[in-house]
Amino acid sequence: MTIKEMLKVELRDLVLLGIIVAMKIILSRFTVGTTIVHVSLGFIGSAMLGYLFGPVWGSVGGGIGDLVSSALFGNQGGFFLGFTLSAMVGPFIYGLVFYQKPVKIWRIILATLLVTVVVNIGLNTLWVHLLYGMDFRVALIQRIPKEAITPWLEMIISYFVLNAISRVKIKR
Repeated sequence: MTIKEMLKVELRDLVLLGIIVAMKIILSRFTVGTTIVHVSLGFIGSAMLGYLFGPVWGSVGGGIGDLVSSALFGNQGGFFLGFTLSAMVGPFIYGLVFYQKPVKIWRIILATLLVTVVVNIGLNTLWVHLLYGMDFRVALIQRIPKEAITPWLEMIISYFVLNAISRVKIKR
């Protein structure tokens, strides 16, 4: 696939992208936890963005979703561009693993673990360290229990959501 083909987008695709971004924003509002460690359903929107739109448009949708969410609802602790980058990297990884490929359990496990390690443990811990001046190791230790449990739930939910989308034949 060439870069020109990856960047090509039609109006109906933009409308679908907007709907999924809106859904991601709404699902991200359902959170449990503190500013440092919280769990939300926003990963569903990220996985859908990556699956339907690929790494390029999925990451654009993730970034737009974070900016719109920050503008509408604000963020605990204020806006930080690092978290916008994290919101873009998640759908990028999902897009690399899922885009135009059949839904397989090994792909779901791979994508979820990559997002967990790279984004949730790596980048987000770094952003918390930079934003709040918290020692990196302390922030990491606080986040590890959550990151040891939630990926398994995310894998199960992602399996059902992506299988449903693939059966409905929502394609770009």
